[in-house]
Amino acid sequence: MNDASIGWVSRVLRKPWYAFWRLLQKYCYQGREYNLHVPSGHMIHTPWFQEDSDFSDLLKAASSAGPMAVSPDRCYILYKFCQRSLNLNGDMAECGVYTGGTAHLLAAVMQGSAGQHHPKLHLFDTFSGMPDASVPKRDYHSPGDFADTSLELVQRRLGAYAFVEFHPGRMPQTFEDVADVALYSFVHVDVDIFPSTLDCCRWFWPRLCGG
Repeated sequence: MNDASIGWVSRVLRKPWYAFWRLLQKYCYQGREYNLHVPSGHMIHTPWFQEDSDFSDLLKAASSAGPMAVSPDRCYILYKFCQRSLNLNGDMAECGVYTGGTAHLLAAVMQGSAGQHHPKLHLFDTFSGMPDASVPKRDYHSPGDFADTSLELVQRRLGAYAFVEFHPGRMPQTFEDVADVALYSFVHVDVDIFPSTLDCCRWFWPRLCGG
């Protein structure tokens, strides 16, 4: 089987696999702070499935406002990093926004940080799907994937958060919009394309604050 065939098969199987996992998660994991780790057989801490927690409430609020394309465990890691970064100086950013699920979660964490400084959250995306820079043989997604979104849709979803700024277009060109921002405390890079990931690292790494 050649690379093209492998890529086609993986794309066909991706949706049913994620659908199966969401079903398994709903009936076997959700609500349980500890779960069985497969294949080791050990019970492990899974706080992202725990009910009646600050994270659970924030995730439910963000998910009820629109699609959440990221799994609960990844959302929990973003939640913890964002919380910790609020003690640092600098703005925050997300590169690769799609329908705004994780951006919504980050904005909710930032807004709930009473007594701490309120940085801006900068959102970078084409807001029209994967650009033609995506190469299926190399990257996880193909041009045109995730096109079921728009800048207007995400702006409506995040309309309650005045500190969110949108930067539509291709990276790294849109980084010029924030050339005057000296420091960032936290940056979430989720662009799925090798050159775009590299551009993000080259731009933001020198601008990350200490800590």
